[in-house]
Amino acid sequence: MSRVKAAAAMVVAVLVLVLGAQAQNFGRLSGTVYDENGKPWPGVTVTLTNKNTGQKYTVTTDSHGEYVQMGIQPGIYTVDFATDRFPVQEFEVRIAVGEQRLDLNFQELLKKNPQYLEQKKKEEEAKKKFAELKAHFDAGRKAIEQIDELRKQLAAQPPDQRAQTQQQIAQLSQTAITELEQAEQVAGPTSINLPVILGNLGVAYEAAGKHAEAAEAFRKASELRPNDPNYYLGIATNLAYTGKLDDAGQACDKLAALAPASAATCWRNIGVVLFNQSRLKEAIAPLRKAASLDPNNADTWYLLGNALMNTMESRMEGGKLVAVVDPQTPEAYQKYLQLAPNGPHAAEAQQALEVLKQLGAGVSTRVEVKKKH
Repeated sequence: MSRVKAAAAMVVAVLVLVLGAQAQNFGRLSGTVYDENGKPWPGVTVTLTNKNTGQKYTVTTDSHGEYVQMGIQPGIYTVDFATDRFPVQEFEVRIAVGEQRLDLNFQELLKKNPQYLEQKKKEEEAKKKFAELKAHFDAGRKAIEQIDELRKQLAAQPPDQRAQTQQQIAQLSQTAITELEQAEQVAGPTSINLPVILGNLGVAYEAAGKHAEAAEAFRKASELRPNDPNYYLGIATNLAYTGKLDDAGQACDKLAALAPASAATCWRNIGVVLFNQSRLKEAIAPLRKAASLDPNNADTWYLLGNALMNTMESRMEGGKLVAVVDPQTPEAYQKYLQLAPNGPHAAEAQQALEVLKQLGAGVSTRVEVKKKH
């Protein structure tokens, strides 16, 4: 053997001796983790933390539920077992030079603590229930959002193209109702999520034209969250559809107490519902209320003018039939033109003023537009 080869052999021998000596100065921890059914549990994270130095070692159980950590500096360690189904289990272990073993059997652990197993079962059921609730709620919300988009399209479509869009809205409304009713059932009467579910269910019912059901859903939501003004707006609007105007007005009053800025919208909604139902005389009072609360809404004035114009009465004077014009009729059209001189109803408002002038209402058709500062 040459001197070079002999020297190399000596180095290898020295390294083996040194490594062997080092290995003898460290500890080794191994074990097996079993799940709640007593089967080996792969993927469990085992973390060893030296209580004095803070040094950490981390290892994961293999497909047989086994783990092994070598090269551990002797000392006192906390050993944590982290799983995806149970809280971290912590143990204190003294690691010495050589081999040590620490097994963990969750089946045996749970047998010693049946209350914990029952609690875990309840948590799993609650988790599953919430996932089911969320799936139904999200599906209902998605349908409502699609309805909102279709309504925007509907407003811009010519009349002969609206039938298909309206059919889609009807189908989506029923989908939203079905999903949100399922969410309500899964949630149960004590769920903290129930008011939100009911509020959205009210929106779905309203979209489907089921106004009595919508008002009831909003009412239930308001009982659970009496300080949320949005529910009272839904109650008022849908009660107006069903003809319960006194109750609708009371809902607007409750809304005004919680959110004064929204009161005008509430009364305007009632007026719009009645106007669209051709109940023009009944629409006048809520529209007047809305105009007094928010005098800067042009559409309110236009609707009020139309309601007054189309319910105008007449009487006989000197053998002639004379129109009895409510003084607020020309004022309403003039207010609209002041606020929206180029609005979508400007031509109709101007024409209405011309008609009123011909009726001898003493109307000036010259409208002074307010300058914007």
